[in-house]
Amino acid sequence: MLKKPLHARVALVGLGPIGIAIGKTLVGRPGIEILGAADPAAEKAGRNFYDLIESAGPVLSVDPSASSLYARSAGGRQKIDVAVLCTGSRLDSVMPQLEEAVEAGMHVVSTCEELAYPELKNSVLAHRIDQKARERGVAVLGTGVNPGLVMDRLALAAAGACVRVDRVKVTRVVDAAKRRGPLRAKVGAGLTRQEFSNGVAERRLGHVGLSESAAIIALGLGLPIDEITETIEPVIAKRPTDDVPAGRVLGLHQVALVQAGDEARVVLDLTMVVGASDASDTIEIEGDPPVHLKVSGGFHGDRATVGCVVNAIPFIVDAPAGLHKVVTLPLFGLFPEPTAS
Repeated sequence: MLKKPLHARVALVGLGPIGIAIGKTLVGRPGIEILGAADPAAEKAGRNFYDLIESAGPVLSVDPSASSLYARSAGGRQKIDVAVLCTGSRLDSVMPQLEEAVEAGMHVVSTCEELAYPELKNSVLAHRIDQKARERGVAVLGTGVNPGLVMDRLALAAAGACVRVDRVKVTRVVDAAKRRGPLRAKVGAGLTRQEFSNGVAERRLGHVGLSESAAIIALGLGLPIDEITETIEPVIAKRPTDDVPAGRVLGLHQVALVQAGDEARVVLDLTMVVGASDASDTIEIEGDPPVHLKVSGGFHGDRATVGCVVNAIPFIVDAPAGLHKVVTLPLFGLFPEPTAS
């Protein structure tokens, strides 16, 4: 439960499809003021933010950079409380933006997948974020639908009904044809096998954050992590499917395992392909009692990401200073709906 009524002044940094959708969702929310937005794209910088999100509102010019937005905020009458960063998936690329927001004295909610459990791949950067956030008295969180909910937090919530948990498996099947263009590109739809392999090697293809979700589950269950392994394989079209010729890549099959001793205690199995006929999210827990939970159709990745980010804002404003994960904050509340006018 929140300790006090929410009043948060928010800045949006990164106005891609997710950033725009978050902006639309925040308009009119009780206790929220949007004080600014930033995006360097020529077609966005300098435009009225409310025109970009197709909503009514005052003239609010989109800044070409976060630094100019933060500087304007520091010199103005109202200080930004929360920066919502929708700018990248990899921690090393997003780190300068995180530090910039924290140095400006802002809480941060970011869609950066690796920020969901940054110690996993870069403990030095994770420590630096935590230390700077504590020094500035702000909280930082990386969240979204995956990682952040469907393949980690939801599984842990289900495990709360168990007396004993021996093994957790989460299977997610996504129809990439029903998602925005960047996801279809991320799964390699239409590529040859070799092009897919090259893209994985160059870190251009594949879902970012699967190992982070596995680590979150292990942390939440108190499991030792001897090793986390991850594999990515192409799924090849056997017949023409939604403009993908037979023999080309429909998408990917990605698996992350948490090894504890001689067995995999956490198994995350993700398939994202064009034309998937069985889209769903399934949680299977071996334990006492066993749990089998299936969400037919699965969580809509884009809309659920927007929900996860928006619903995290009241909790990050009220959180202790430092770097957080979705298992160190309650995050079970739902942001109140806008009041009818």
